[in-house]
Amino acid sequence: MTRGRLAMLVTVLAVAVVATWGQDWLSGRVDDAVLGTATVSATGSQAAPGGVALALAVLAAVVAAMVTGARVRTAALVVGMLLALGAAALALRALASPEAILGPIAASAVGRADTLPVAAEVTPWAHAGTASAILLAVAALLALRGSRRWPDPSSRYDREQAASSGRRGEVVSSDWEDLSAGVDPTDVPAEDRT
Repeated sequence: MTRGRLAMLVTVLAVAVVATWGQDWLSGRVDDAVLGTATVSATGSQAAPGGVALALAVLAAVVAAMVTGARVRTAALVVGMLLALGAAALALRALASPEAILGPIAASAVGRADTLPVAAEVTPWAHAGTASAILLAVAALLALRGSRRWPDPSSRYDREQAASSGRRGEVVSSDWEDLSAGVDPTDVPAEDRT
């Protein structure tokens, strides 16, 4: 996979994670003496906290991999894949036990610290969010596989390692180094002006 296609794919999947995790994932009904019969819901960010942050960190890891050398690229993509797997695990946990997640949310609505029994159901947004997190992990794996063929970054903007030498072999500083040292390279002495 080329770097450009990977960047587009990971960006789209990260945006999908952010968009889907902002929707209601779980909804349920609770029968309580204080609440009565009430409907309780939880967004993806409440049901699987941290998933959005993990998806954005995957995006940052892929961007870092695109602008670094081979060793750092591999490390960044491994970290990105692990982060995406973490987001997918959080989403799968929310799908597996919606009552355990909605119970404390319902209890906090009435000021309790414990949990309330809730009859919960999973919305389609939860499945979409889980799928986007899993696809993000797959994209990171594909990037790791294909990154060996990516060219190394250009050294065009790297600082020169060898010092410049003048006409008689003396070390000459660049105009940029002169500016950093407080010397104006455009300031011409009076005797040289003609």
